[in-house]
Amino acid sequence: MRSQATKKVKILFENATIIDGSSSQRFESSVLVENSIIKKISKTVDDKTDTTINCRGKILCPGFIDFHAHSELEILRHPSMPFKVQQGITLDLSGNCGAGVYPKKLNQTNLFADILGHSQNWSWTDFSSYASNINAGINTAFLQSHGALRTFVIEGNANREATKEEISAMCKKLDESLNQGCFGFSTGLYYAPCMYASRKELIELLRVVKKHNALFCVHHRCEGDGVVESLEEVFDLVRQTGVRLEISHLKAIGKDNQQYVKQMLLNIHKLKDEGFDVGFDQYPYEYGSTSLFSLLPPTLLEKDKAEMQNILKRALSDLTLKETLVTEMQHPHNWDSITKLCNANDIKIVILESNKQFEGQSLKEVAAQKNVDIYQALFELLAHENGVALMIDITQSRQSLEEIFQDDLMCFGTDALYSGAAAHPRSANAAIHLLQDRCLSGPYSFEEVIHKMTGKCASRLGLKDRGLIKEGFKADIVVFDPKTLKDNSTVYEPFKMASGLEYVLVNGQIALKDGNLTGSQSGQVILNEGLI
Repeated sequence: MRSQATKKVKILFENATIIDGSSSQRFESSVLVENSIIKKISKTVDDKTDTTINCRGKILCPGFIDFHAHSELEILRHPSMPFKVQQGITLDLSGNCGAGVYPKKLNQTNLFADILGHSQNWSWTDFSSYASNINAGINTAFLQSHGALRTFVIEGNANREATKEEISAMCKKLDESLNQGCFGFSTGLYYAPCMYASRKELIELLRVVKKHNALFCVHHRCEGDGVVESLEEVFDLVRQTGVRLEISHLKAIGKDNQQYVKQMLLNIHKLKDEGFDVGFDQYPYEYGSTSLFSLLPPTLLEKDKAEMQNILKRALSDLTLKETLVTEMQHPHNWDSITKLCNANDIKIVILESNKQFEGQSLKEVAAQKNVDIYQALFELLAHENGVALMIDITQSRQSLEEIFQDDLMCFGTDALYSGAAAHPRSANAAIHLLQDRCLSGPYSFEEVIHKMTGKCASRLGLKDRGLIKEGFKADIVVFDPKTLKDNSTVYEPFKMASGLEYVLVNGQIALKDGNLTGSQSGQVILNEGLI
């Protein structure tokens, strides 16, 4: 859907300190915006304008680009996208980690509610019909998710290897989505149903991606004990197909695994030195967020939800069954067991729709309250959970976070989830958190950090008219005061607005003014070859 009709205006930002997104040094100038375009950048602008904004002492830069988003249903629930606008994000790339909402059968409902949340509208069948529902406050680009392909093509439970005919059908639907404008293909080999894909299935799908010169975005299989080997699995797929690789939220999980970060980066650069196109994104926190169900072993996750919960209920009284499941979680093979990698104090429940009294508590606190061990507590919660179950987990060290951030292949992403009333602070404040943490509290310049959030992301996506403050480019603009910029969010107040962000423009329309959201919907669906 094209953006709604908007009033044509001229806006002049006077006396701004401009950081243009290219990593070049800042300079003082004024910026004239006419309609949706940056019309002029000059110290003297004589044009008659509708609005003039004095930006003396303020930084004017491109709108931030979120390379790792999960906004598919949030953009239908809250079209003005307040939680992206309030952190200066003017464009995001959704469909990551193999979780998505198209293609789908008309009677098919959301299988990724723990990640994407709920929606009343399920009227689409393919990417084009989905995108026609969007009239948003930010620009949006999309990937075709592997999980949606599998659930669309494979009849019944998709947690199994696909047949030759099913692989062919998936390839056909992927080709269709890429022709309709998706920027690439994503998989989440950590998650069901993607974890059940054979190497043959992945190779055939990536050959379609290569044909379109699109991106392969991957949440790879193991980010914990087997992280180096897991990345090698992905590198082998790249070497076999020549596809362009984007590693999702690059990290090593678990205290003992932070030692592998240097080797991971060395191996990524080795792949690049071989001539392959490779990059990665990162969110700026030591703790992550995902479904509480992902703590369970693959032997449970491969079941449909009803069968899985029946097994959990039996395990509450069948000590032999419980011991079998716990042993699998304590001694994982080829998967990340967060209960093994993280202290139970570092696994906190954010959303638990069927047992809200435990929200905000750690797994250890729940176990103590129930007077049981942590595995019994987890099984009890999930055996009776009929809604969204979301957690946060402390998985990284400060040192490894910085090592990954410093690398020149890194692009900014939030991995924002909007599955309920609570969330990780990254969902509404990641961009401001990064600027505060790296530039105001850390040793990095605004120029280098903003480049990783704007021009670098736009270049990676192949966008020719966004990501820079440049004449003729789209007027996606952020203005902030570096003296007052502050992330005010916490784990328990994740959506609290930051201080110091003064203006956000999306395609020349004001989405945030004097720190207040306007509710504008001037965003566009951006395709790899144009606009819907």
